[in-house]
Formats: sequence, structure tokens, C-alpha cells
Amino acid sequence: MRTNYLVFFVLSLGCLWLSACSSKKLVVTDVAYQSIRNTHTETAPKNDIPNDATILIEPIISSDGNLSVYVTNLTDSIMIVDRTKSFFVNPQGVSTIYYDPTVRTQTSSYTSGQETGASVNLGAVGSALGIGGAVGHILNGINVGGSQLNSSTTSNTTYSIDTPTGSIAPRGKASMGRTFSIESTGTYFCKRLSSSNPAKSDIYQTYSKDNTYCKFSICISYSITGGKTYDKIVSEFYCNTAILSTVKVKGQVNDALRNILMSKTDLFSEPWCLLYFNCNAPTVYNSYINNNLFDYK
Repeated sequence: MRTNYLVFFVLSLGCLWLSACSSKKLVVTDVAYQSIRNTHTETAPKNDIPNDATILIEPIISSDGNLSVYVTNLTDSIMIVDRTKSFFVNPQGVSTIYYDPTVRTQTSSYTSGQETGASVNLGAVGSALGIGGAVGHILNGINVGGSQLNSSTTSNTTYSIDTPTGSIAPRGKASMGRTFSIESTGTYFCKRLSSSNPAKSDIYQTYSKDNTYCKFSICISYSITGGKTYDKIVSEFYCNTAILSTVKVKGQVNDALRNILMSKTDLFSEPWCLLYFNCNAPTVYNSYINNNLFDYK
């Protein structure tokens, strides 16, 4: 299985090289790895969720470290989510509710109009004034056109107003709406790990949920009784692995990747993991992400 992954990343690096500028040779300095777990489910598969569970939450973390949360109603009743009592706590301990009372406006304008024209025959004017002869003959062949634009501008203003609560249909799924950035995860963290390593030495660190460098949590308040009573699910997530493998010999990226695979044989079984190739050609092909975080109650 590990051989297959090596082949996959060799092909990925080939695509990365082809996407680089032809006048600039691709250089990979190191390969970084990061993984995140849930303190409740750890590495349990989704099919282990019991039948009597009522709610499933799925945090989706992008390779850039942006967090979005989706909620699934596991019951046959309508679920009401109270966004004023649902929040995200970042690694610094700052809590932010999902309900955003800010009213946002967006205005667009459209101008429409009708052009009306007027033409004055100077020949008729000349005849009325008694002008004849050669001048009158010339005036008979001249028209003066005039025009006017009657226009109106319509402005459409769209108001974006957040709702304190939202409903999820039985067995349905919905987004919590807001996206939060976690700087200590994703490619931002991997780049910082590389830049803070001037000695270019390999790094291999594992963390528990109590001593991790990055810990964040999500709280969702919900009701399956039509809003009469509310329950909540609080999920905590933590970064449990950070690895940096430097490319010792220029061009031998597979050796750096092999060091990571040998030091953490279960790296691809983590519910969330990111493998990042730090190089001089920014492209979508320089990272691999596995995103399967979840929690339930």
C-alpha cells in the first residue's frame, strides 16, 4: 500500500513540475505533514455511529486551514439549531458565536432611458421670415436635429440578514454558515514550520489532547422538540502530529517522503491529515489532504 502512495506522489510531483514556469526549475526543499483528531471519536470510522445518535457534525478543514461545519439531523424529527448559542473556540481560546447580527447591504444600479429627437426645418423658418432668393433656397435644404435623453436610474439594495435559528429536515444536512480560519493548521502552518527550521533538520513530534500546540472546539445547540428544550454537542479537536522531512540531496524528494512514511506508518488513516511539498512553484498539486473529521451525540 505504501508503494502505491509513493507512486501517487511521484506522479503528483511530475504534474507539479509541468505546471511550473518553463524558465524556472522546480525545487522542493522539504515535505511537511500534519494530522488532526477529535478527542471523542479519535480515529473511529463513521459506521460505528450508534443508531440512537441524534446529531452528527462534520468539520471540514481546507488545506489553507479554513474551517466550515456541517450538521446532519440523524432523527425523524425536524431539528432546530440555535445559532445564538452555537460557537467556535479558536486555539487562542477566543469564542465566536455563529449568529452574526450585522446587516450587510449590496447595492446595484441600472440606468434606462428613452431618447426623443426634434428636427427644425430652416426653410420653413426662412419662409415665415420672408427670406427668399438664393439664401431661402439654401435654407430649404437644411434641417437642425435636436435630441434629449429622458433617463431613470434604478438602485436595487439587497440586505443580508443572519437568522438566529435554522431548521434541518429529518435525516437532512445543513451548513452552519460561517467559516473560521485556524492559522496553526494547513499549509500556513507547514510553511511556518519550514521557515522556522534554519538548520534544515528533520522534525517529528506527536502530541496528546492535553499538550498539543493547537486545540479548538465547536459547540452546537439544537432541539428536536420543536424548540421546547435544547441540547448541545461540544466537540474538541487537536493537532496530534507535526512532521518535517527535509530534502537532503537536491531533487531526491522521494527520500524525504519515505522518511515520513517510515516514521508514521498510519499517516493516511488519520481522520484529517495534510501532506505538503514546500517548493518554489505555488500550485494546487503541491499538497494532499484527507478530510474525514466528525463527531456525534
